[in-house]
Amino acid sequence: LRRSTLSFINDMFNIQLGHPKINTIPKQEFETVREVFLRLFRSPEESIFIFWNQIPLRFRYREDLYASFNDMLALVWLLQKEKKGETTAKFQNQLLTLTLTCVWNKDDLSIQARFESFEYLYEPYGAALNNSSEIHLSKAAFLSEWKTLLHQIVVSLEASKCIIKESVERRRLELLQLTEKSIENYGRLYIR
Repeated sequence: LRRSTLSFINDMFNIQLGHPKINTIPKQEFETVREVFLRLFRSPEESIFIFWNQIPLRFRYREDLYASFNDMLALVWLLQKEKKGETTAKFQNQLLTLTLTCVWNKDDLSIQARFESFEYLYEPYGAALNNSSEIHLSKAAFLSEWKTLLHQIVVSLEASKCIIKESVERRRLELLQLTEKSIENYGRLYIR
C-alpha cells in the first residue's frame, strides 16, 4: 500500500486522550472496577475522543467510560486473544449509543457500527455517522488505539490505590492489566 493509502486507513479509527485530573482516593474499597471511575475522575473536566472516519465522538472519563467499561474491556480482550472471531460491543455517551460488530481473521478486521441518537436534536449527527458505518483496518492498529486508553486507565487506578473487594471484579482488574500489557504498540497519535 502506498503511504497515502496507509494514512487514510489510519484515519478511519483513532482515539485521542484527554489529560484528566485524578481525585485522591484514600484507600477506599469498591465493589466493581468501574465504580472507581465515578470517584477517580472529575466531572465534567476531561474527555477522550474516538474519531470514526474522522468524525469525533466525545466520551467523558467519568460518566461515559463508567457506562462502557465492561464492553470496552471485553471487546479488546477478545480481539487480542483470538485469531479469528466475531463480537459486539456497546458504548454510549451523552448523545448516542454506538454498537460495534467486529469480525476478524488474523490481522484483518471489519467493523460495522450502528449509531442511535438519544434525542431528535442529535439524529442528523447519528445519520452522518451511519452514512459511513463500516470500516476495514488492521486488527493490530485498532488494538493499539485502545492500548493507549487502557494504559491511562491502569496507571490512574494504580495511582488511586483503590481496593476492589469482589473477587470476580479483582480478576477483571487483572484482566485489564494483562490485556493492556499484551498489546504491543500505542495508538498512532502517541507514537514517538
